[in-house]
Amino acid sequence: MSGLQAAILAGIVVYIAIVIGVGWWASRRIQTDRDYIVAGGRLGWMLSIGTLFATWFGAETCMGSSQTAFSDGLLGVIADPFGAGLCLILSGLFFARYFRERNYETIVDFFRDRYGRTAAWVLSLLYIPVYLGWIGAQLLAFGKILHALTGFPEREAIYVSTVVVLTYTYLGGMWADTILDFFQMVIIIVGLLIVFPVLIIDLGGFEAAVARSPEGAFRIVPRDASILGWLWYLQAWMMVGVGSLPAQDLFSRTMAPRSPAVARWSSIIAGLMYVLIGMLPVLIGIFGRAALPGYEGQNILIDVALKYLPLPVIVLLLGALLGAIMSSADSAILAPSSIIGHNLVPLIRPSAGEGTKLAWCKYSVPVLGVLSLWMALEFQDIYALCLEAWGILLAGVAAPMIAGVFWKGATPRGALVGALAGIAAFLALRMNPAENPQDGVPPNLAGFAVSAVVLVAVSLVGGGRVVKKPDAEGSPSPAP
Repeated sequence: MSGLQAAILAGIVVYIAIVIGVGWWASRRIQTDRDYIVAGGRLGWMLSIGTLFATWFGAETCMGSSQTAFSDGLLGVIADPFGAGLCLILSGLFFARYFRERNYETIVDFFRDRYGRTAAWVLSLLYIPVYLGWIGAQLLAFGKILHALTGFPEREAIYVSTVVVLTYTYLGGMWADTILDFFQMVIIIVGLLIVFPVLIIDLGGFEAAVARSPEGAFRIVPRDASILGWLWYLQAWMMVGVGSLPAQDLFSRTMAPRSPAVARWSSIIAGLMYVLIGMLPVLIGIFGRAALPGYEGQNILIDVALKYLPLPVIVLLLGALLGAIMSSADSAILAPSSIIGHNLVPLIRPSAGEGTKLAWCKYSVPVLGVLSLWMALEFQDIYALCLEAWGILLAGVAAPMIAGVFWKGATPRGALVGALAGIAAFLALRMNPAENPQDGVPPNLAGFAVSAVVLVAVSLVGGGRVVKKPDAEGSPSPAP
């Protein structure tokens, strides 16, 4: 192990100790499942913006988008950062105030009030496979990156990350996640703001860097695309931009601010920051071709940082990036565990009190963690499985959520049949792809379209309409 590898490993050990300490400190602030799931709904501006910004912005965003931009330019990173930033902005503009005013703790609370218990039960079950794949992807990513940076055995690194994530998630819930997110994001942003100008200066200025970039690298709209090409482009925007609007990890962070106004504007500000800051790793990836001629590796951001940054900054940046992976895994574990403890257990045991719900939220953490660990170790294509799992949200859950907020005519039967039809269409297209995927219909977009059309059609036919939950004055709650 080289001196740099030893320094990075030592920094990570210190960071892990801090993470466990934060989890223990946060555990003392948790009395109810609301404290555990949404930090009691008491976050101020700084922590609210920080945790919303950190919803998806972390190691995978930084390294994944930089590597994709290195290969494919801006057209390769439409989903993230552009789609993810769009999702946060749309959430702030149209949904955050509406949900926060009603003091929901999970997205399933909304489905229960809007569509009834049966719809809430079925829709809540769709979330668990989505998050198991996502958690497994984060654990696998941690192991691979730690192994590449330090030579630490990959399987053991996955075990370490799993134990750490389960420990501070079990102890601290959203409180621990929020605090760690804030400091990790500060370190990551500072590191990017240091490496980017140093890279630009080394390449002779911004204009010179652009001139040395591949042709078409800055094209954000496809050229001479067919109708199918434009549909795939639209799907790239909608996969995260619309599909993640009903994601529980985003929902819990939206419910954590202390007021509806803070929730709304924090989400909008975080979305704008996400796009602006997210462009830094993208540009580093594009300009990396000129900085590292002939580069054939898989971690362009890390290798550019290793070339330009001093050792202490490298240790801080890489520690924060690895910590952000654990934070993403923490949020992903917290999402289904919240639904299990707060929603599924009361459906089975209506008499369950606050203590019982909080206990089941915590009991679910190690179970979900072990299942995700098994997926990380068993499936080599975990990233592909993860991406496919997220298609469930766009194809099955997005339309019922949007219709539930904006259309009073949406019915429980329409929401359920629409969700199941959308998922069926998505799975049918994924299991029978065209020889060249770009020659086929985009499955996620098609699933969303089928879900929306079936929801409207079945709702218009009639059956089982549920009135929205009354507001504080006792009248039906208006759409925003």
